[in-house]
Amino acid sequence: RRTGQHRRSAHTPPRDAPLTMGLCGCCGSPPVDEAATGDDVMNRNRRCTDILFLLLYVAFMVAFFIIGIVGFVGGDPRILLYGTDYEGNLCTEDLPVRYWVNPLEIYELTQATHTYDMKDVKSICLKDCPSTGASGLNWVCNYPDSVDGRGYAGMTRAEWAANNYDYYSSLSADLKKDSLNNKGPCYPVLLPTVNNYESCTYFGNSSTTATTALAAEQVSNGCTSSTCDYELRAVGPMVATLSSTVSDFLSTPMATFERYIDDFAQAWVVLLVMGFIAPVVLSFVWMGVLRYFTGLFAYLIIFMVNAMAILCTLYLYMKAGVIGQDQVTAYVGDDMGENLEGYTDPSEDNQEVLKYCAHVALAITIVLFLFTLLMLKRVRTAVAVIKVATQAIGGAPSVVFFPLAPVFASLLFGAWWIAAGIYIYSSGEIKQQTCTLEADKAPMKYCANQTAVPNANCHCGYESVMDESLQYTLLYHLFGLLWTTQFFQAMSFLTLASVFATYYFNRGSYGGSISGWINTPVIRAFRKMSWYHTGSAAFGSLLVAILQFIRIIVAYMVHQLKKAGKDNLLVKYAACCVQYCLWYLQKIIEWINRNTYILIAIEGKSFCASAMEALSLIFNNLATVGAVNVIGDVLLFLGKLSVSLACGVLAFLYLDDDAYATGDNKVSSPLLIVIFCIIFGFVIAGLFMSVVEMAIDTTLLSFCKDCKLHGGKPRYAPKLLESVLGKFETKAEKEAKKNRA
Repeated sequence: RRTGQHRRSAHTPPRDAPLTMGLCGCCGSPPVDEAATGDDVMNRNRRCTDILFLLLYVAFMVAFFIIGIVGFVGGDPRILLYGTDYEGNLCTEDLPVRYWVNPLEIYELTQATHTYDMKDVKSICLKDCPSTGASGLNWVCNYPDSVDGRGYAGMTRAEWAANNYDYYSSLSADLKKDSLNNKGPCYPVLLPTVNNYESCTYFGNSSTTATTALAAEQVSNGCTSSTCDYELRAVGPMVATLSSTVSDFLSTPMATFERYIDDFAQAWVVLLVMGFIAPVVLSFVWMGVLRYFTGLFAYLIIFMVNAMAILCTLYLYMKAGVIGQDQVTAYVGDDMGENLEGYTDPSEDNQEVLKYCAHVALAITIVLFLFTLLMLKRVRTAVAVIKVATQAIGGAPSVVFFPLAPVFASLLFGAWWIAAGIYIYSSGEIKQQTCTLEADKAPMKYCANQTAVPNANCHCGYESVMDESLQYTLLYHLFGLLWTTQFFQAMSFLTLASVFATYYFNRGSYGGSISGWINTPVIRAFRKMSWYHTGSAAFGSLLVAILQFIRIIVAYMVHQLKKAGKDNLLVKYAACCVQYCLWYLQKIIEWINRNTYILIAIEGKSFCASAMEALSLIFNNLATVGAVNVIGDVLLFLGKLSVSLACGVLAFLYLDDDAYATGDNKVSSPLLIVIFCIIFGFVIAGLFMSVVEMAIDTTLLSFCKDCKLHGGKPRYAPKLLESVLGKFETKAEKEAKKNRA
């Protein structure tokens, strides 16, 4: 229990509290509790936050999964993959294979004048793909109980299937003539087909035997070129040409794809070592570089920026003629001066413009130089913050692997979302789609009954139709994906922020939370954040999800306008502005959320209170925050770039070895493997650097909060940060500290 003295000190500022704002620039200072420990700061106000939003999220997800289960029960993805037969029915287990009975109808799809798609081509469900006759002509006929009445009542479906789908010989003379005209109910099998994903695909040339038998059948039924469709006899060359075109289109990419797959099989060790192990090792190396050489990189960046500004200014003055060859020669010598003459000889037309540009550049350079001098103290603080952040990661190395957890959780959730979405989408009512029916064009061209179309015999194909309720269900399903993925990310941010805030407020250590596998800082932080602040994570993720959802809706509307031909210049400009503003607003919300999660991890307050506090700390310490962010972002980007490029170079050197250049393990081209290693390296380095970025941001806001709690001077700062800040103390402050000691 606290003593009465401690209770009193919580409301009484210390006698020697500094009157200045110190390095943090905080406006005013609250009462300071001298007896409070770092744990007191982090846990004394912690409570369950934003419970209403947690309940809302739980209720939303219960409905989300119920909708998914209903979709699994009522949907059938086969309609999306294979479509329906000519009666609008899916092919069942008894008749699983879909066969398109009229190859001419498919061929006309390749012509520019077609007004229909593959769903409108007549198809039927069979046990297996039909074969051409070895000694005669085979037929595939309508179902014997066909809904259009053009079947054969003397046969059941079982008998029809057992008879190879053929009852042509039992038809009347008129129906036979219709069949010879490709209008059914029976269709000649002239081309060989193969089962490809439960669909019969044409290949090769037509059967000579079948074509000869068809010609004989047409003659025996009194057909002439004017009364029968002789085009059927020429279907072989048509399909052969079509097949050749498709084969030529696919052969080269497919051969290349197969070769690359073989390369991956041969060089899987390179992918494993250089695409996964090397990025992990190199990321740790880069964190070590940040820990010990951040100052060097920071001052080198500052020097390069100022040097480039000076060089640009000098170049503009030379182009403007203000600095001539004589002045240049005096500093760089005759040879260099002559070489620069071609670059510094000004043009009469733009000399005045260049002179004004040079004056502006000079002003910017002077401001930049003065700003650099003023920011040197902040830069030192930024360097110290980054070093402390890397120390925090070094104290608990397992924290760098924590982002893999939400990644895997998102992948598992994404798999459920895709599967459920497909089933929900396929649960719509199957209806005839709309197409153009013209007497001289397919598909109406091949209809026996062309009066009062569409009718049972002549109609367009079928598709799964989304009614209004199904559309809203899919939108709900989409929003569930957006909210949940953002929720996973929010919990990741909260957990990492709690880990690094604990390190800061324990003066650069994790205390007892570093021992054992069950009591690691990450697990402790995750348990704490999950128990207290899942509601805040649900709140913050909801805000981002709403903006993402609005952006998707706007993008869809723009796409529809473009599709309808209404995307004039004004509409394009307005749509671009709206989309950019929404994107920018989303980035602002994400930035606020990130810093809010840090304050929640530090103080345990609600989302709104933490957001206000985070913004207050940032704007009251804008110079320090800016310095840390600029230096940190540059160094982290260099880290990701260096790691990914190093992985690519090492992979190329590895593949250049004789083991992969010759022999059975020869790789045809190392380029794709090297590119994959670079991509994997960048992604993995990005995961590591995201941890470093969170450590930097958390350390910075912890430092600012520490300053605000203690009159402008940090009390819980780790030794490294404290040693740097100690260099900035004025002589009076050092004397005051000496007297207090």
